[in-house]
Amino acid sequence: MRLEQLKDWFSQARSQILAISPYMTPSTLAECLSKVSPGVDVTVVCSWRTNDLLFGSSRIETYDLCQDNGWSLRVDHDGMPRTIHLKAYMVDGQMAMIGSANMTGRGMEENIESLVPVSIDSHPSLAESIEDSIAGSIPVDQEVYRQFREHASTLPEYEESEIPLLTVIHGALETEILREMPPEPNISDLLQLPSIRKALPVRGLRFGEVRRILGRKPLRDLGPGTINDTTKDTMHRIVESDSRFDIQKRYGTDCLVWKVHHIFNQEIRRHLRPHIGKPLSQLGLDESLWGSDTMGSKSNRILECCLNLLPEEHRDAIGRLATWEGTLRLKEDGGALYPRPFGERLHLTDHEGKMLENTPEGLLPEDRVRNELWLPSFWVIEAPKGATLGEVVLRGFGLWESDHRFVRAMEMDFEDDIRTLGEQEAPFFENPFRKMSETEVLHTKVAASGGKTHLPLGHPNRPLSRWLNTGVLTSIAEDILGDDH
Repeated sequence: MRLEQLKDWFSQARSQILAISPYMTPSTLAECLSKVSPGVDVTVVCSWRTNDLLFGSSRIETYDLCQDNGWSLRVDHDGMPRTIHLKAYMVDGQMAMIGSANMTGRGMEENIESLVPVSIDSHPSLAESIEDSIAGSIPVDQEVYRQFREHASTLPEYEESEIPLLTVIHGALETEILREMPPEPNISDLLQLPSIRKALPVRGLRFGEVRRILGRKPLRDLGPGTINDTTKDTMHRIVESDSRFDIQKRYGTDCLVWKVHHIFNQEIRRHLRPHIGKPLSQLGLDESLWGSDTMGSKSNRILECCLNLLPEEHRDAIGRLATWEGTLRLKEDGGALYPRPFGERLHLTDHEGKMLENTPEGLLPEDRVRNELWLPSFWVIEAPKGATLGEVVLRGFGLWESDHRFVRAMEMDFEDDIRTLGEQEAPFFENPFRKMSETEVLHTKVAASGGKTHLPLGHPNRPLSRWLNTGVLTSIAEDILGDDH
């Protein structure tokens, strides 16, 4: 049977064991590891999502077993964006038994299952899935266990349809930091902010403040590494396990902050609900503009018309908080119709077509793009090609925050543009920058050239622009229009 097969498999380990199984029971785990030699390092990964605990597929008593044996335990939970479904039982980092069998009584002895030994090196996708399972789980310490134990005690019988979910999981170090975070701001707090740049007192803590909090802990509680490394790692564990928080670089340092855009957007949706789906001709747009096109300066009339649908205090707050205001046009299928230019125009040559004497970083500035993408606001509209202003349909409005994942992807695109420009030794007429389909967040492309094709790219009369691609704009629209926050 598979149980004996796995016991013998684990007994071969000389240095380490990694057991990944979303469904797991303590008795089966104990039996599978009963022949493991002393001194072997054991890490167990399973799922403690609410439904798994409710149905008994996994049990929090696994923590007690791991504690008694000195094994490390990591768990997938409700707050993680991806669900672990891998069953992999690895020994010494080289070989793994993989298949369909979970580490439960049914998986090991009753169900029709299969486990097959494979070499990790010969299966790169398996190695990647194992790494993702580690990254997609959190370590369980006494504080995390306490929260799960309390949560499990509140769960109803599994027949009941209403099941509360546990979305906030933090260990002892994370909890220490969150105790000193300001309370999550509400809409009243946001409406009173003088600007988003001065919002840190109600949003969160600077890196140095987090470091001082951790510095009060005994060194043995912090683990290996410097206090700066521990601070950085702890902040990242918080944002990866709790979607309400983010790490944003403000005031020249990394800050742990509450996300605020969804708080504002819920309030905005409440005020706009009667107007959603209506054309601007029914929402107060001056009748003389109904037949105008939607391009150029006339598009500002969309902003003016839509802003008048909101209470004055909300309009004022948007003016203070938003780092950029614009429209986001959707097709009927919900996808963005056009990419969106951001930041200043890029000039790489002088009026004679000679490359400017500057570094690539100086020729491709990032500051304005970063500023505009800090907390922009978008009026989301539906306006097919050729539509007039009066025919533009309002779909919604909201602020949007570029979180730490987006910022990192944006940095990679900046780095790629800088590297590409650094390879240029003379003016160029073929666009060397990546196309929209090849970039994750931004692409750099020729702005309206006006037919001046005899001029090199980046000439003052033929500049370049950085643009948000349509994929990113579509996800922004989904975030603003969605009710699931």
